[in-house]
Amino acid sequence: MGVDKKVTGRFNFRQILRWMVIGAIFVFLGKMVWDHWNQVKDAPFTLRPIPFVSSTLLFVLSYFIQIWAWYLITLKLRMALSARETLEGWFYSQLGKYLPGKVWLLLGRFHFYESKGKSRKTISVALFIETVTMIVAAGLMFLVALVFFKEVRPSYAGRQSEWLILVFVLGLLSLHPRFLQKILNWTLVRFKRDPVSLPISYSDVLWILFVSIVSWVVGGVGFYLFVDSVYAVAPQYILFLTGALAISSTIGLIALFAPAGLGVREGALVYLLSLIMAAPVAVIISILSRIWMTLIEIGLVGMVYLISQFQGRLEREGQHVQTEKEGKIG
Repeated sequence: MGVDKKVTGRFNFRQILRWMVIGAIFVFLGKMVWDHWNQVKDAPFTLRPIPFVSSTLLFVLSYFIQIWAWYLITLKLRMALSARETLEGWFYSQLGKYLPGKVWLLLGRFHFYESKGKSRKTISVALFIETVTMIVAAGLMFLVALVFFKEVRPSYAGRQSEWLILVFVLGLLSLHPRFLQKILNWTLVRFKRDPVSLPISYSDVLWILFVSIVSWVVGGVGFYLFVDSVYAVAPQYILFLTGALAISSTIGLIALFAPAGLGVREGALVYLLSLIMAAPVAVIISILSRIWMTLIEIGLVGMVYLISQFQGRLEREGQHVQTEKEGKIG
């Protein structure tokens, strides 16, 4: 009993600490808006339907491109499911990221594929490859955006091309299966798990990385159109906003204590957006984008669920009709 109480106490303390950190971030952002309310009040906020609808459609498309990257991974690892099951497994697991720890996102996908008879080791490898390629793709997108962002002139501005090539080469080399296998096995050994091998070629990983980059680009353009639909932003900032979305989302993903990166993603995004607009306005845009993205995710999950239920019903009715026919013939 004493041990249980101690464990429960630690869990409660961590939960309280997590929400305190998240709350502190939002208090800071709220205070920024309050102290500069005149800037927010005088900001030319609007809502333009065409850019808003276009942004939503593009952002939805970015999800399906990301799912395509996941499907390619499962295909290469010989654990692919049907298109419907792939959509179900991916979207249902996304709900797990709204719980603290991020592990629920991975466990949701893990449980779904395991229930379909897939190997635990293979599922773990697939999730590892997906996570690494998405993070590297986001990092590359942000660095490219930063290099070409005129408002920020780093100390190496005169040699941007050389630095960009160097970062790209290092990023690509870090995705070599041998290197990834060493990192994965090092982690598994620390958690007292058996080492695994990565049965995937370097060219396959690079192709998956390319698809992940396309996903960030499409989502980034959608994000730009969303921002532009509520607060006019010059088209020259499309690349910067794409990189800002990619890196802030990744930081939110890495922040394990924050459900869906809540607060952390907003803080990073506000910092980056404040480079092209007033900081209080950036806070409003960041919060609006959180609501926008969350509604899109919930809508897609609901859509996949309804389609799944409808198709399942049709299959059951088809089986029932077939059974009746066989009974009459018999």
